[in-house]
Amino acid sequence: MTRPATVENVRTPIAEILEQSLNEIYLLNAQTLHFEYASRGARRNLGYSMDSLQKMTLLEVEREFDEASFRALIDPLVKGEKEILVFEATHLRADGTHYPVEVHLELSPRPEQVQFLAMAFDLGARRRAEAKLRANEAGFRTMINTLPQLAWIAEADGFRSWYNQRWYDYTGTTPEEMMGWGWQKVHDPELLPEVTKRWNEATAAEQPLDMEIPLRGADGKLRVFLTRAEPLRNEEGQVVQWFGTNTDVHDQRLWEEAQRETEKRLQVVMEHMTEGLVISDFNRNLLHWNPAALRMHEFGGAEEVLGNLHSFARIYELSTTEGNVMPIDQWPLPRILRGEHLHDLELRIRRLDKEWLRIFSYSGTVLHYENSKGLAFLTIKDITERKQAEEALRDAKVNLEYKVNERTAQLLAKSKELENFCYSVSHDLRAPLRGIAGYSRLLLENYYERFDEEGRSFLTNVRSATTHMTDLIEDLLSYSKLERRKLSSTVIRLPAFVSKVLAQFEDSLQNVRLIVSVDDFHVRADPDGLAIALRNLIDNALKFSIHAPEPVIEIRAWTSDSNCILCVRDNGIGFDMRFYDKIFEIFQRLQRAEEYPGTGIGLAMVQKAMERMGGRVWAESQVGGGAVFYLQLPLSGPTPGPFEQLQEQDL
Repeated sequence: MTRPATVENVRTPIAEILEQSLNEIYLLNAQTLHFEYASRGARRNLGYSMDSLQKMTLLEVEREFDEASFRALIDPLVKGEKEILVFEATHLRADGTHYPVEVHLELSPRPEQVQFLAMAFDLGARRRAEAKLRANEAGFRTMINTLPQLAWIAEADGFRSWYNQRWYDYTGTTPEEMMGWGWQKVHDPELLPEVTKRWNEATAAEQPLDMEIPLRGADGKLRVFLTRAEPLRNEEGQVVQWFGTNTDVHDQRLWEEAQRETEKRLQVVMEHMTEGLVISDFNRNLLHWNPAALRMHEFGGAEEVLGNLHSFARIYELSTTEGNVMPIDQWPLPRILRGEHLHDLELRIRRLDKEWLRIFSYSGTVLHYENSKGLAFLTIKDITERKQAEEALRDAKVNLEYKVNERTAQLLAKSKELENFCYSVSHDLRAPLRGIAGYSRLLLENYYERFDEEGRSFLTNVRSATTHMTDLIEDLLSYSKLERRKLSSTVIRLPAFVSKVLAQFEDSLQNVRLIVSVDDFHVRADPDGLAIALRNLIDNALKFSIHAPEPVIEIRAWTSDSNCILCVRDNGIGFDMRFYDKIFEIFQRLQRAEEYPGTGIGLAMVQKAMERMGGRVWAESQVGGGAVFYLQLPLSGPTPGPFEQLQEQDL
């Protein structure tokens, strides 16, 4: 099997970048599904060498697929219906163990053959890390798109065929505009001839390009970029592609012009930082301690610590948060000097000459200047009190977090299911309903005389059914929005609130004997949610008592422990308590729609509204004896504050 260009170029800059990735990155032969390349992270996770993997196919690692099922899975990708395919699978390691992964698969057509580019993310590791990564961006982008530079790929003749997202973000262009030689549009016209000349010379000589070029951004302004292009060669030394990056050095050049002023300002900042800052050279000499760092370590002055790291180690001992003492080579500063970029590394630090123990969080990196020169910057935060508080709360949180996570997963699943269903209803049913309603109206308006009585009746029934279906869709969407809407907890004065809701039924209540007995109770609830619940209960009471000789609706409230019970009673047809479990379910109806119109969603919305605001709803009834519905809400203080009063006025 011939190795593709990507494998042959493992020493090219892009391949070196791929090798440094901790994620699993693969190139697969699109025809045979054999591995043609696997990154170091992939080889480590699977436990196979590169030679072993090249003799294997993807199906030997992802055993849940056979060739037929896998081909069916990737068919939309092969046909161009999708640019990227994301699916979950289980990888089989060389030692027989399994681990779950999320696979991102792209089709990568190349001149010599078609390949699949796959990135696999260890879901097990990701889930374990989620708690620490909540403040960071969720998920991972493709490796090249995460580069801080603008990046691009050109074919052997210089024709540019790909740009990363940062290029488009900066230039404000589209892939269609930039394809081929479109990159010339974002260059300074005065310098473009020289840039084009240098680029043509580099491609002709097959030598790297390195120059500073102004590029025009989406705002129309030019910024200076350090442009570097490296030829990617195959095993025979032939250039098959070019990989280029544009690094924004505009600010750096401006900074160099005002270096002295900037250094003064930087010194002021370092001296007033609340975080500790320690600066070291490559020989581990401690060159600078800012005042915060001195205070954290209880040093009186810089003269006590301006030495090397070994001198510091005679005073302090560092260990992991579990208490394992660390050798000096594993301390933050040596790790930074070896090229690591540290972010919030938590360690215990103990002073050897007295009772003194703290927990510090270390971050840092190496900053280079004047070519190979550089300094290591170490920032320190004292997190002792925070860690002590976390330890005290950890045991109490374990059980609560488990329940919250379990409940959250259930609610998310229900919400997603409802959202998908409602989306389908909204977009797939409304259009044909509008057509049915429109055409049936035209038939009645323009062809009324041509139909006999039966035909007119049929059309009238069609329009009635269309209206009912439209109402059903609207109620269903309202139910879906209720599930997703943001809650607010407000102190509500119940008598005023009930009066405002009843005012919306002024016309409907003219022939109804209305009894309201609500004392000046104050409850804490979501105003919109409570209004939805109360309106639906009043609407139900009106609808199902319409045939009573004298319709009567009662609204009463009383206290029970720390709660307020609000009830709505009617003297309508009632319902059989044997079917109690169904009345709050969506689309469940106990009476025929022809007799009592409705969509079967109202009581489901009542239950959902009460459930989301932490309240409760229940009912009692008997056939022919009316029904009573109860709402339980938490009581609040007797007098709402100014902000709460303002909210009440807006109900």
